[in-house]
Amino acid sequence: MTAFNNTANYKSLRPNDGEMIARRSTVLRTVLLLVIVFFVLFCLLGYYYNPAGDRNYAPNQYLTEGASHEALLRRLKTILNCNSPSNGYQLEMHGNHYLLRNFYAPRRTFNCYETITYTTHADYTFLDNVVPLLERWLAPISIALYAPGKDFGRSVALIQYLLHCHQESSLVQEYVSFHVYFEFEHLPSRPVSYYRDKITDPLDCTNATIAWNTLLGNSGELLDTFRASNNLTYPVNVGRNVARSSAMTHFVLASDIELYPSPNFIPMFLRMIAHPFYQYTLHSASVYVLPVFEVAEDVPAPTDKAQLLELLERGDAIKFHANICSNCHTVPGYAEWLTAFKYDYTMDIHVTSKREGTYVSWEPIYVGTKQEPEYDERLSWEGKADKMTQGYIMCILGYDFHVLDNGFLVHRPGIKTMAQANRPPQQAKQRSFMRKTIAREIAALYGTRAGCKI
Repeated sequence: MTAFNNTANYKSLRPNDGEMIARRSTVLRTVLLLVIVFFVLFCLLGYYYNPAGDRNYAPNQYLTEGASHEALLRRLKTILNCNSPSNGYQLEMHGNHYLLRNFYAPRRTFNCYETITYTTHADYTFLDNVVPLLERWLAPISIALYAPGKDFGRSVALIQYLLHCHQESSLVQEYVSFHVYFEFEHLPSRPVSYYRDKITDPLDCTNATIAWNTLLGNSGELLDTFRASNNLTYPVNVGRNVARSSAMTHFVLASDIELYPSPNFIPMFLRMIAHPFYQYTLHSASVYVLPVFEVAEDVPAPTDKAQLLELLERGDAIKFHANICSNCHTVPGYAEWLTAFKYDYTMDIHVTSKREGTYVSWEPIYVGTKQEPEYDERLSWEGKADKMTQGYIMCILGYDFHVLDNGFLVHRPGIKTMAQANRPPQQAKQRSFMRKTIAREIAALYGTRAGCKI
């Protein structure tokens, strides 16, 4: 009886199970809260940490220091988890075109996680943009070159000049890949193997320079291209898709060859994307937008944001297509973007937006991946608005557009007028096709979403 009573008294002194559970729950919540607080502090310290502490910090210092560079690459390799494709030559059929993928492949190769590829399109008359673009980018460039009929031989002649005779030919050899495409009915005059051998043959640079100046109109008169002589439309989106799909890297900047990026963009972007603060953007449908500008004919393209802001203030620079379609290239938070000036070489997301509401006609140019929706290859450059359907699909899919605060693109000097851009017959026909046919197809494939318009 005494033992029984002692046991009962002992049990009566213990907290009940509910109290024990409540205490444990409180402890767990406290521990979890402390973990979250320390993680946030860690992210903020890394976010605001500047190794130099002043504006003279070398932009590539974190890349040139071996340990820092290796640490960055290891992190990028882990978080991107991508595969590096082959860059071997391939003859393919692409829609109603023959495609010579990697017609010329650069000498240098990269792992998929260590840089960004600038992907673009052109015909041979735009190849004088390659070196100015490359000097600012200093990383892989993938160019899809439209070369029907006799334009093929002319394109090869200019590629030869760039590879062997230009004063920056070593940069071209190191970074640029050329992919050539043409319709089935517009074949080159000689076998493709002849031209592939030719681009690596020794070259008489005197004659090559004469050919360069003649074909680009530097001698005073521009020859008609085969495309112009045969009234062929320019299949701009075939070029965009080919160049992007041929990139060796995870990240790509799909742009137009006359749009030059701000220097030092790549190291700033990779450092930003590797930071834990921005990891969330890799786990949702996201792209990273660069604002675009134009400068006057006699004004050099600005090399940093400070120069750009000066030109804007003087009126020597304007928003891209401000005279043609201002809404198409005005980024969200533009007024605030102009005041978000940095004295160091860091990059952050300025604002995140959807392509809807005020920005329903937005045609952003952005860093993305090869997994973004393709461009509709039935649309031509002459019909304009050739990126609108891709933007419409991205709106339906709920993409986040992250506007970057310390990077931009600037068009080759010379501000385009409405008269230069206007092509009424082609525009009306293409716009009708987009609204009546493509919009219906997109609805069947992707559905619809409130606020999204084509």
